[in-house]
Amino acid sequence: MATGRTLQALQECINYAKDELGDGLISSDIYSNDGLPVVEGYNTNPKASALFANITDYIRKAVVSSNFPNLGDYYLINLEDDRLVIVLLTESFQWQMLIDHRKIKLGYLFSIFFPEAIRRFKEAVLVS
Repeated sequence: MATGRTLQALQECINYAKDELGDGLISSDIYSNDGLPVVEGYNTNPKASALFANITDYIRKAVVSSNFPNLGDYYLINLEDDRLVIVLLTESFQWQMLIDHRKIKLGYLFSIFFPEAIRRFKEAVLVS
């Protein structure tokens, strides 16, 4: 389970997303791999957290049984109404964000925000 310092570092990840994505960030949650909330997110959705924890588990099992390489640092789901769900992954935690990409340039998301968010997230889970 996450220590107090880890929880603070994970909350800083949420704050980074809020600062960088502004109105483009609809919601954001960090949760354990079993779907239990870890930190207070932004416009949290505990049902979505549990759902995406299950989806991640299913995808991980599916790629292994299909002889694909393991799931990497994230996966992305393109939804209607110009919405994206991105789920960043570590061994213990997942960070799900619902994004309105009409309000954020996709180039910025993929070339600047996601790499930095992944770096910060990985560092946050290692804080003790």
